[in-house]
Amino acid sequence: MSNTFKLLEDRHHVIHYKEEVPPKEVVDKALWEAWKTSPSKNNAMPWKVFVMGPEHKEEKIKVWRIIRGNHVDREKLAVEEGEANKTEGGWKGKQNPFYEHIKTGAYLFAIHAKPRQPNPFYEQQVKEGMYFDQAWESQINKFIDTSAVEVGMFIQNLSSYLLEKNIDVSYTSCFYRDIKKWHDIGLNYAEYRPIILMTCGYGKSYRKDTISSFAKREDKKPEFKEIVKWI
Repeated sequence: MSNTFKLLEDRHHVIHYKEEVPPKEVVDKALWEAWKTSPSKNNAMPWKVFVMGPEHKEEKIKVWRIIRGNHVDREKLAVEEGEANKTEGGWKGKQNPFYEHIKTGAYLFAIHAKPRQPNPFYEQQVKEGMYFDQAWESQINKFIDTSAVEVGMFIQNLSSYLLEKNIDVSYTSCFYRDIKKWHDIGLNYAEYRPIILMTCGYGKSYRKDTISSFAKREDKKPEFKEIVKWI
């Protein structure tokens, strides 16, 4: 197996990170490498990566609250709609511990949608009649699927570059999409809806170390043949 396969196969979701902080220059280089090697439709990259470093502890707690509030609201709605029978049922009344990495990660990457003007080449294409939808705020919810795919490739690349340096990474997409809810609690760094959250640092405790033997045995992906079908 390739070194990249081993790096990704050995990655585990972090619950708590150590207080030790990876060097900023190492993280910044990984971000540059991910930017450089990630593709984007029309080279637009209609999204923005906001980086909160170790000094942004208060902001990280606020982001955690956004995640926590969304979790509670989604479960309540699921109960109301008959899709669940109780809230926090899986945690015996306790808060989901797998969001803790947001508060303890040395670095938090909050990636949000952002309209982007075309580069000079596509400016010429627009003059000739091309529709550049990524430039329009009104179209964010229409091009968000494409943006999300691009961001997925970006964070996968970023993960590989960080893992190569023995820096752990974790992710979550459980949060309010409505940016007004972020602004309401003082998270004003972004203008548009979030796409994904990712953290990095040196792992102290991992999900794999806290779950039961039953979960370790039965909490697994669908089989390869159920996902990939040659036709």
